Amino acid sequence: MFPNDFLTEMAHKHELSQDQEEVFLLRMGNGRSYDEIAKELGTSADACLKRMGQVYKKFNVSGSSRGKENRLRIFLSNQWEQIKPNKHNKDNSEQLLLNTQQVKFTNQRTVESQKSTIVQNLPAREYTTFVGRDREIERLMELLDYGHSAHLISVDGIGGVGKTTLVVEVAYRYLEANSNQQFLEPAFKAIIFTSAKENHLTSIGLLPRLVYQRTLRDICREIARIFEFSEINNLSLEEQIEVIRHKLSQTKTLLIVDNLETIEDKQEVLSFLYDLPPTVKVIITTREQTLFVPIRLNCLPIEHGLRLIHHEAKEKGVHLSNRESQQLYEAVNGVPAAMIYAIGQMAAGYLFEDVLILIKNPEGDIARFCFTTSINPLRNSPPHYLLMALTLFLQPVTRETLSSIAFEKSDPIVTSQGLVKLQQLSLVYQQQGRYSLAALTREYAWAELAANSEFAQQLRQRWVDWYLKFSESFGDKDWKEWHLSYEYLEVEWENLQAVLEWCIVNNRYSEVKTLWNRVKGYMHIRGYWDERLEWSAWLIEAAKQVGDSVTALVVMCDRAWTLVRMRQVPCLQEAQVLLRSAWELRQHQTISFQLELAGNMVILHVHLAQLQEALEWLAIKQQLLEQANLDESEYQEQQVQILYYQGQIFYREGNYQQAQTSFQQALLKAQEIKWQKATAAINNWLADIALLNGDLVEARRLLELSLPMAQRNKDKRIIAFHKATFAKLEKSCGNRFQAHRLAKEAAESFQSLKMSAEAEEMYALLAR
Repeated sequence: MFPNDFLTEMAHKHELSQDQEEVFLLRMGNGRSYDEIAKELGTSADACLKRMGQVYKKFNVSGSSRGKENRLRIFLSNQWEQIKPNKHNKDNSEQLLLNTQQVKFTNQRTVESQKSTIVQNLPAREYTTFVGRDREIERLMELLDYGHSAHLISVDGIGGVGKTTLVVEVAYRYLEANSNQQFLEPAFKAIIFTSAKENHLTSIGLLPRLVYQRTLRDICREIARIFEFSEINNLSLEEQIEVIRHKLSQTKTLLIVDNLETIEDKQEVLSFLYDLPPTVKVIITTREQTLFVPIRLNCLPIEHGLRLIHHEAKEKGVHLSNRESQQLYEAVNGVPAAMIYAIGQMAAGYLFEDVLILIKNPEGDIARFCFTTSINPLRNSPPHYLLMALTLFLQPVTRETLSSIAFEKSDPIVTSQGLVKLQQLSLVYQQQGRYSLAALTREYAWAELAANSEFAQQLRQRWVDWYLKFSESFGDKDWKEWHLSYEYLEVEWENLQAVLEWCIVNNRYSEVKTLWNRVKGYMHIRGYWDERLEWSAWLIEAAKQVGDSVTALVVMCDRAWTLVRMRQVPCLQEAQVLLRSAWELRQHQTISFQLELAGNMVILHVHLAQLQEALEWLAIKQQLLEQANLDESEYQEQQVQILYYQGQIFYREGNYQQAQTSFQQALLKAQEIKWQKATAAINNWLADIALLNGDLVEARRLLELSLPMAQRNKDKRIIAFHKATFAKLEKSCGNRFQAHRLAKEAAESFQSLKMSAEAEEMYALLAR
């Protein structure tokens, strides 16, 4: 077994999550079995094994399960042997850090200043344990080495992301390294910290800074104070700079300029920094992306974010469940300052639910600290309009789309310049040509939009108009078939969904009706059945209120289509009421509509186990077809449906031979008219029958032929049915692992579609 502090350091070095670290320590440190670990952590042995598997990946250990554990123990033994001779050190974890970090710095918190020859004015650390950012620290130390040519280094990122904290941590590591005599000569003889930051965001709220350096003269005064020649303050600024340059040329110095964006004479300060001698390394922290050698700080990744939350909660005596920690991380989008603030508020007595509201308040402490300084200078300018426009989009959006909506007259150059400015301030993220907002930024930008009501009204109208035009290409399609154009719709789906829901809330009947007709097929195929039911219910009532009986009738049938396929008793009962009402008013609709309505009646009665009634409705559908004057392709499509429904009725009766014949006839006709969706569905039924007949080879052939078709077109319902049949096939073949996986995936898909009968069948298969 290995010492706990050694294992903890190894866990942090290899970036284990909190869950992974717990299993790692109990297994490698205490030698517990996985059953014992599961009992202590309140989880299952399988979950612990899975976490340990993730540990192996973090340590780059591969091979069989037993071999992995042996190889991991050998690796840990080698690491432990390297530091074992230094075991006399009072703090093993500090000594491990000295042996494993490239720069061999200690993580000791108390600086023995009497041993140091470094003059410095660093602020106190605001934390007891520094979490994460290992790569950024390593990179910054690499750049600070005098063997690297970098002179000006910028650490940039959104407010609250931890820029100052990172830089102060690195500076303290230099101090501590010298204090512990890691170098015969200190890397720096002076470390000077200047900051133009106006406020501290603390766990109890915003606190004003009483002393700050917002001008070049302030910076020079602070440098003179550290070097103890304050008498130069009486000289002109030019003379002060000359003296300071001379002193700095004789002294290896780390100069930190914090919060560049709030410095008043920024250009003069930058000129001063550019002209400093090569003995000086300069770190600038800023919210603006600069042209110096950059280190960009993004929000903490989830593993480090959860570790920080856990540590802060423990420090402040706040109890948070794993679920609450996850919720907090997501609410603040991984911004460290916001996490610390939120936990401080809970320590002060606020409930967890109240804190989630507080941190999103656009007028609260976090918003003021993270955004006000950046956004105030942008007001009533193109970047400000683009920022407000982005609040409308739930999914990343292209520059062209954003430009068309943000401005009355789209201008690519103005849009490009505005987006670049927002990116420089880390307010907007760009990936693969699409732009989006972080969660916290969105809350603040939303308040900005609300405060500009006239612009918001114009923006909304352009937003609705754009998506109406965008959706034109999806209108008038046979929604019973797959369409390649759905791929384009998928990219914009959440944005279009937001438009449609806004139109519903604002009673925009005409726009809702248009959008519904254009996306209802996509929603059925992709499995957005909850939205289909919610929107169809609103549209039916709205159509009745405006006297649009034709639309009401069509949407009633659309709604019934989904309800019937969910097969739940309340759904079937509602569908029956809707279909009967629609049938009574069928004379107001086309023959094609009546044929679809009769088809729905067939499936309804099949699911109600009323097979005689189903046959009667199938005969009605056949009569309607013979009376109709349809073009050849539509006539063939209706014939496929009749044979398909006939096959289902025979199947439910247990007449599998007749069912197979009907399905095979339907398949031939579907292939003739290249109806892919029908082909895949029919193949699934034929595979089921082949399975019942014991023809496992034919069942596999059919499934392997049509499942990829459904997966390419992302038809959630058909994919689920195929996986269900595949699960039964693999069970028959004795492939228990594959059967379990496929049944689980099918059950989850059915469950999400509210197809409870099918889901229960799969759960029963899993239980067996």
